[in-house]
Amino acid sequence: MNTLHIDNLSLRAGDRILVRALSATIAAGDVWCIAGPNGAGKTTLIGVLAGLAKPASGSVSLDGRALSAWHAADLARRRALMPQSTHDAFSATVLDTVLLNRFPYLTGWGWESDDDRAAAHAALDALGFTAFASRDVLTLSGGERQRVALAAVLCQNAPLLLLDEPLAHLDLHHQIDCLDALVKTARDERRAVVLSCHDLNLARRFATHALLLDGQGGAHAGPVADVLTPERASAAFGYPLVLIRDGAHEALVPSIHRH
Repeated sequence: MNTLHIDNLSLRAGDRILVRALSATIAAGDVWCIAGPNGAGKTTLIGVLAGLAKPASGSVSLDGRALSAWHAADLARRRALMPQSTHDAFSATVLDTVLLNRFPYLTGWGWESDDDRAAAHAALDALGFTAFASRDVLTLSGGERQRVALAAVLCQNAPLLLLDEPLAHLDLHHQIDCLDALVKTARDERRAVVLSCHDLNLARRFATHALLLDGQGGAHAGPVADVLTPERASAAFGYPLVLIRDGAHEALVPSIHRH
């Protein structure tokens, strides 16, 4: 993938403008965090970037070609989407569930190849989940199922990953493990990663770029340290935040005195 280009994009929810005239370029190797308060349009934006919904105005192009011009099968090999919630309708092993995301590559009779199985095992290994390969997904906790969903997206081997709340239901060390895996795949495999996330400090630590929505049409996009500032985050979330430092470490925390 060369770039995902967002040009003068606007999003609406009924009569409300969620995003107004957003432009940004997401390149291979980037890790972008979409942040903002509940209802700001994070899930809506990810759906538009995936080509599943149309914006109110503006356009999105992948490798110089409008999303609307891509054939569905070709687009499935170029971008992988992890939705916010996953529902398992029937019993299946973790490995077989991850293998479902190899569908864009199946040929002939549709049986998985050795390459497909190798990709699935590599994705599970990247998340430290190899020991769960033969487990039934219906026996997993919410956090374990979330890691299976992330492994499935990694297994798809798409150059662009779009992840809606991938850290939901995960405890802290699994959140960090997943972010480490995403940063590694972006760096080593030159993929572009876009994820929505509520934890601004994890975003500041792991992401290269951020897109901050305020839910009123405002959207700031750029390097993470330039976007997730105390001033901009306070305005977006409607609560005063301050940046504290401890040596090389920084953290955004609520102000003791609310103005």
